[in-house]
Amino acid sequence: MKTLFPDYDNGLVNVMSSILKYFNIYHKHKSLNILDDVLKKKKKKNVVLVLFDGLGYNILKRNKKYTPFLNKYLISNISSCFPTTTMSARTTVESGLCPIEHGWLGWDVYFKCYDKVITLARNYVKGSKEKITDYNIAKTLLKYDPVISKVSKKEGCLGSKVTYYPTHGQSFKQARKKIKKICNNGLKNYVYFYCNEPDHTFHKYGLDTKKEKKVLKKLDRNFKKLCKSLKDSLVIALADHGHLNVSYVTLSNYPNIINMLKGDFSGDSRVAVFRVKDEYKKTFPIEVKKVLKDDFIIMSKQEVIQKKLYGTGLKNKYFDDALGDYFAIGIGNKAIRYDEKGHMHKSAHSGITVDEMLVPLIIYEGE
Repeated sequence: MKTLFPDYDNGLVNVMSSILKYFNIYHKHKSLNILDDVLKKKKKKNVVLVLFDGLGYNILKRNKKYTPFLNKYLISNISSCFPTTTMSARTTVESGLCPIEHGWLGWDVYFKCYDKVITLARNYVKGSKEKITDYNIAKTLLKYDPVISKVSKKEGCLGSKVTYYPTHGQSFKQARKKIKKICNNGLKNYVYFYCNEPDHTFHKYGLDTKKEKKVLKKLDRNFKKLCKSLKDSLVIALADHGHLNVSYVTLSNYPNIINMLKGDFSGDSRVAVFRVKDEYKKTFPIEVKKVLKDDFIIMSKQEVIQKKLYGTGLKNKYFDDALGDYFAIGIGNKAIRYDEKGHMHKSAHSGITVDEMLVPLIIYEGE
């Protein structure tokens, strides 16, 4: 499989810098020239950013039959961040920061202050329903100033967030009505619209299925309705990451590997971050490579930092401690779980294959 490291000069963080630049707000990273030009030329009152969870560039391209509208306005591909997973990439979109800055480094993150791996989205210790604090750890320790808040601080401007979780009983029509109402409020608006599809469907059923075609067709139809319903608006659509079908390696089947670890790994199923006992730090990369073979590359913490995989900027307070000792980074079609209790998805992400790293940049300028 082809691999690709993240490009923080042509990626999600740069799209957000362009949006901040359009609203005359300070941005820490380089903006995206192609988007700057459109924003400057069109001078729309409303900027609507749609983030489709999991809708990778290659998925969109090979499903043109089911996504004609999205493909019609597809401008180019850009880079996700590292790892290519929702917690990291969505937070980059919501904050305008690289992962090294915002600290949301994966689905599961190790916090030295608790000596626990925490599942950020659920605020539980990984693999359990144990809560170790009364407050939300991620939202408290990894707090950031969202782009929508920065926009709202500008006179005559409003930043808003709308979400679409069909699994929670929400409908795209309801979301569309909310966005339309916001865009007719007489202010200069930035609307961030997060949609948890097609990621949910892909995880459950995998790619290249009837379910894939059905969800993509529905998203294309609904996106078209949204675009056509808005006036004086520029609509930008992105994905946080792509997907690929996977099978799993279960670490508990290899007691020698488990014995070398200081507990469960953090990160994600395709970017496993290992904390290794001192006496095994030299031998661990050799032994784990025998298990994971050519489906993963093994990198030390130092190598990951040197290659700036998490981007550039001021390091988050919890960044260094979260990195552990070694990384297994997915480059094949395998995923990792710690033991038999670990959930297995049909399709996954967070590795550095092209299918996971490339995401679409779609711009609808209006008729």
